[in-house]
Amino acid sequence: MSKRTASWIAALALAVAACSSSDADEATEQQLAQELVDSTRAAGIQPELTAEIAAALYGTDASSVCDAFDGGLTTSAASRLLGNPGHGRRNNVTETAVAYAGLVIRTYCPDLLPDFAHAIEDVDPVDVTR
Repeated sequence: MSKRTASWIAALALAVAACSSSDADEATEQQLAQELVDSTRAAGIQPELTAEIAAALYGTDASSVCDAFDGGLTTSAASRLLGNPGHGRRNNVTETAVAYAGLVIRTYCPDLLPDFAHAIEDVDPVDVTR
């Protein structure tokens, strides 16, 4: 086998491996997205959420949400999410927002549920009626 043929075979093998990994990631992404959609439907919230939207928002790991709760919220993250009640700047967090965040964490990073529960233990969600 010539060096050129070996190089082509190696490049093809790498391309196939990359596609397989991408296909596996896409399957995981779609499965998690559908789990989230099913959970929101069962909870009666976010009826407009689709698996396509959830997959685009959260990928395979919902890092935008899960990273915030990994190890507990930092002071700045807590202030951004919950406001700063000590300075009279409490954010109004709805019951639906708390429920939805819990479902995202339960779906994508269930090991962080205790951190999430701790972060929201002092939150008094507001009830929003339409």
